[in-house]
Amino acid sequence: MSYQVRLLRTADLPSVTEIYNAACGAKESTEGMSPWSINRMQEFLFESRPALASFVCVDKGSLVGWTAFTPFRVKEDAEHTAEMSLYVHGSFRRKGVGMALAHTLLNRASLLDLHCIFAIVFKEMPEVVSFAERNCGFSVAGCLPEVFSDNGKYYDVLVLERLIAPRM
Repeated sequence: MSYQVRLLRTADLPSVTEIYNAACGAKESTEGMSPWSINRMQEFLFESRPALASFVCVDKGSLVGWTAFTPFRVKEDAEHTAEMSLYVHGSFRRKGVGMALAHTLLNRASLLDLHCIFAIVFKEMPEVVSFAERNCGFSVAGCLPEVFSDNGKYYDVLVLERLIAPRM
């Protein structure tokens, strides 16, 4: 498959939000379990913690996935750390979209002077952990037990980490 990966634009927000909300509905998003509005997505990517870099993947004119580096929540002394988000439309999974997005974004890490990239994933999603380890160079740095809850059920999350070699 041949996909176009390009910078995320504000015009992409409806599709980006739709893909994100589908992940929420499937209990796959560690940003929260509730759907977001387009305005909330705009705030997340462009305003409150503006993304350091963000890309979308397009197939035949349709947006099928997106990824972003957002600043670490702790701002002081952590400016070289970013959180990576990656979401792919359900019908485009296991077709190279995630790989294309991840590699495009990760290739920007050293240009952005990042040292540490982390991602937070549900422990109950071993296929995501395997993808991140095999294809993106992440390793499991730790587990946060029962930090998410949904209708009385608690979920563990894993913190995945990748250190970026300094530019020479």
